[in-house]
Amino acid sequence: MNIEAPFGFVTGCHAGDRHLVVATLASIRQYCPKVPICLTVDGDCDVSDLVRDYGVIVLRISELSNKKLSKQIEKSFHAKQAAMWEGPFEFYVWLDSDAILWGDITPQINSELDFQIFWEGISIPKDAKEVPQWLLHYYFDPALLVKYDPTFEWRGNVYFSAGVYAARRGVFEIEKYLKLKSESEKQPKMFAFDDMGILNYLVHSYTQNGKIKSGYSDLQHIPEHHGRKEFETDCLGHGWRFPEKIKRPRVAHFCGKKPFLYDFRSYSKPYTIARLQHHRLSHNILVAWLIIIIEDAKTLRNKVFKKITKYKSSRIFRKTPATFEVF
Repeated sequence: MNIEAPFGFVTGCHAGDRHLVVATLASIRQYCPKVPICLTVDGDCDVSDLVRDYGVIVLRISELSNKKLSKQIEKSFHAKQAAMWEGPFEFYVWLDSDAILWGDITPQINSELDFQIFWEGISIPKDAKEVPQWLLHYYFDPALLVKYDPTFEWRGNVYFSAGVYAARRGVFEIEKYLKLKSESEKQPKMFAFDDMGILNYLVHSYTQNGKIKSGYSDLQHIPEHHGRKEFETDCLGHGWRFPEKIKRPRVAHFCGKKPFLYDFRSYSKPYTIARLQHHRLSHNILVAWLIIIIEDAKTLRNKVFKKITKYKSSRIFRKTPATFEVF
């Protein structure tokens, strides 16, 4: 795909989360109505209504000009990286479908950087002696990575979620990324969380080697980590609609516990506001609420069905006769 604009937002969906990405799109149109949007689509998923409602530029993984890239990233979390090499913007903000804009963040986007991390500060001190468990769980194992890259320094970096960031198109070479993806498949414990470990390593290793210029900004708010007080303050007096003015514009990212209505442990109000905004384009408020309730009920049903299936399978294995032990 040719470059169509110097800056834009990019998000993505597949058949399983198509009903959620509408919240992301609605939030972008609310706070940045004139900024173009690219929607990466993984798999056979009809998005014609999203093109109509939001004017999105569709980038289908199956139609990438680089067929090797298409084949290796389709049907995976890596599909989001298509915009890095074949997206329509010179510089873009990526948002996962569980993230929404909460105010206009464009004045805080630094396009002079090659990569902008959305986080609040250094994650591991430069003089750290031990590798924190969370680094192994979410990103990579430095003991394995050092064999691949002896010069890489894992301390003193700002580690970030791959669900929200800003980047320049072509900031990394396709071949480099795919090679790391292949290494990750050979050594599953080297990189964690699919694309997240790889992306963090690339950003920090390229920065350390002077290949790119990166920086970080406090532009991401995760309710599970930062709490909900700011959101509740912003929403006062606005009911179930987007606040017109946000005191501290940022990205609201609902990673971890997803913002479904049936999960009372999760905080979902800002995300639900965005979903309602989308459905109000075609329906009244009562129908909009009903659609969301039905969507979440289907999601819960699917989760319960998967757990029951998994439980039944495990019971079958446990009941296997002693003459044919499985465990």
